[in-house]
Order: sequence, then structure tokens, then C-alpha cells
Amino acid sequence: MAAVTYSPKFAPEVAATAKTGKSFWARLWDRIVEARMRQVEREIRMHVSYLPQEMVEHYKNLPFQR
Repeated sequence: MAAVTYSPKFAPEVAATAKTGKSFWARLWDRIVEARMRQVEREIRMHVSYLPQEMVEHYKNLPFQR
């Protein structure tokens, strides 16, 4: 069995028609990760009042505390 790879140098017409960007599954996975991060930040914001004040002061510049 042999594997053949094409590069733009040797197959410019194939490279010109090649699709660029992320695939559907990569975009879907990115959206899932973003949604879960937003959920985590919401949960932390809801429960940050239970933390000691020293810890809140130490971590006051975290993105979800804005």
C-alpha cells in the first residue's frame, strides 16, 4: 500500500479548491466547550460569597468576577 500526499507546490489547482477553516465537528466541539465554560463561571459566581474574603481578594482579577 502506498500513501500519496499533495502539496500546493505540486498540485496548485487542487490546493486552490481545498476547503479552509474548521470542520463541522471541530466547530461543534468548540461551542460545547464554550457553553460549559460559561456554565462553570455562572456556578462560581453564584457560590463565591461562601469563600473567605482573603481568598476572594487573592483571586479578584479572574475573568468571571468582572
